[in-house]
Amino acid sequence: MPETFVPPAFYHAHHGAFEEDLPFWHDLARRAGEPVLALGCGTGRVALSLARQGFEVVGVDYDEAMLRFLQRRNVAVPCVRLVQADFLALPLASGAFPLAILPCNTYTTVQGWKRDALLRGVARVLFPGGVFAFSAPNPHVIATLPSRVDPEEEGVFYDANGLPVQVSAGWGRSGMQWRVVWHYDRLHPDGRVERTTVSQTHHLAPLRAEIERMEAAGLHVEAQYGDFDATPWHPDAPYWIVVAARI
Repeated sequence: MPETFVPPAFYHAHHGAFEEDLPFWHDLARRAGEPVLALGCGTGRVALSLARQGFEVVGVDYDEAMLRFLQRRNVAVPCVRLVQADFLALPLASGAFPLAILPCNTYTTVQGWKRDALLRGVARVLFPGGVFAFSAPNPHVIATLPSRVDPEEEGVFYDANGLPVQVSAGWGRSGMQWRVVWHYDRLHPDGRVERTTVSQTHHLAPLRAEIERMEAAGLHVEAQYGDFDATPWHPDAPYWIVVAARI
């Protein structure tokens, strides 16, 4: 199955209300300073939250549809500047940012061999001593999951026309690859079900290998957390959250 991506309106309705991580990114911005480089800004859940806290934000995403959706939401918060670009070739000035963040488990969707370019690019645009932080699934936990789970109902949201959209999620795991699949079933008044299926693959790796990759790119890992309350990482933690500084 080829990789597929969720339409922006569905993505925002499904994930836009998640707030558990926002205080973590706010605190990093207060300590590191601005402007904040928000990689994978999507529909703006984190980027606009930072802007509402008063931070200058540069949001980068390669998906034009996501950025158009965010631009419509950004009208009232003009201090978010949007850039359409690939993470692997950031068209940004060297040493321009004290903080770069990659929220929403996006780091592990970048294939391992491409992460070197991502990390080198991030290091280049950071101040000396600038901070890069990301959140990712904890590979130790993913490794304990069943190899396959058929989609199960996860919740319901309503689209722009007021139609209910039922979300089901499942996954398949093979080695260090974890592929998550979502079905979005839009329920029409006449009983018709309109399904949109999207998927995302996480390319997991041993944490030691990832830390060595970051160090080779010029980023020194200063902290690893297991949740957004900054609890130190442990094998059963829900997340792997990294804070690294440009050497």
